Amino acid sequence: MSARWPRPLFFIVIVLVLAADQLSKAWVRANIPLHDSLPVIPGYFDLTFTHNTGVAFGMFPGEGFVVDLLVVALALGALFYLPSLNWVPLETNLTGGAIVGGALGNLLDRVRIGYVVDFLDFHLGVYHWFIFNVADSCICVAVTWLVLGQLRTTSEERKR
Repeated sequence: MSARWPRPLFFIVIVLVLAADQLSKAWVRANIPLHDSLPVIPGYFDLTFTHNTGVAFGMFPGEGFVVDLLVVALALGALFYLPSLNWVPLETNLTGGAIVGGALGNLLDRVRIGYVVDFLDFHLGVYHWFIFNVADSCICVAVTWLVLGQLRTTSEERKR
């Protein structure tokens, strides 16, 4: 049995991710000056307010029109692909909702303010990872979950 369209959980996850993302970004914009940091775990984790005009991890900064076209192309591709998924499993609805909610959160920033607000700054002393946000986190966790699921499935199929 398969369903061609998402269950209500998919839409609930989208709303929750979008709300968490936008509320956290609004708090950062209201409380931390641009390029300043608020240490949370000194030496390891700060809240650092930055603008990201590029794509993931700040790649292609300042290429607004190209980035916008890429986002629209990916969204259209995803809409075309949606009916081919099996929406019965809980996992499909959770991961799909996290990816769409995260993408919408970052897209809303781009449309509304012209850049994406990033602020989660993990580091080891002076060695910093890329600064990111709640939307990025949800997308990365969901995609990692899907990839691990595919690897697990492929591994089980090879054993047969």
